[in-house]
Amino acid sequence: MRDVPVYDEEGGPSRAAAKGENLVFLIGDSIRMGFQPYLQRALEGQATLVAPEENCRYTQYTYTSLAGWKELVADPAAVRLVYWNNGHWDVAHWDGDPQPLNTEPEYAAMLVRICGRLQRYFPNAKILFATTTPPNPNGTMGPNPRSRAEIARYNQAAKAALLPLGVEVDDLYVFLQDWGEAEYADYVHLTERGFERLGRHVAETIRNALNR
Repeated sequence: MRDVPVYDEEGGPSRAAAKGENLVFLIGDSIRMGFQPYLQRALEGQATLVAPEENCRYTQYTYTSLAGWKELVADPAAVRLVYWNNGHWDVAHWDGDPQPLNTEPEYAAMLVRICGRLQRYFPNAKILFATTTPPNPNGTMGPNPRSRAEIARYNQAAKAALLPLGVEVDDLYVFLQDWGEAEYADYVHLTERGFERLGRHVAETIRNALNR
């Protein structure tokens, strides 16, 4: 991956970069960051991946950062596909707070706003939204807990909000739901083997979308 630009407080990068055929723009949290190297390897010679090198965090953070991140691409109109996820940060109960960072309606509303920005910034791109992955099936919880039941509800809210807008959904929750705890490094993150397996799946999803 190329050097990451330096962002000012408005989200503006100091330099733009990256162009090529089959441009794919990635947006997402640490799950995306975990599978991205394996995705890049799987799509070598087939697509050029562009992504912020930072964690895209929760929906409000993504929304306010998009104007800067789009400048990573020399010509946003050349982007053919955006692969995007938000969710783990939104549903999390930060430092054990009884309330999640965003309620389901707040989360769904922010996804719609992000989608509108993506459609405006990348007018020729298909948009694929990836659902939030399930936590470790062994039931362990970290300092910012979230349950499978909560994540499943937020995923349903995401699909209900985005499918009518023409967004395609890659249901990573369903893909991972039967994985065992051996694939997890902690309560939400995967092992390198798990991320490699996930990266191959995402590569196939993107490949199929680009070929349609």
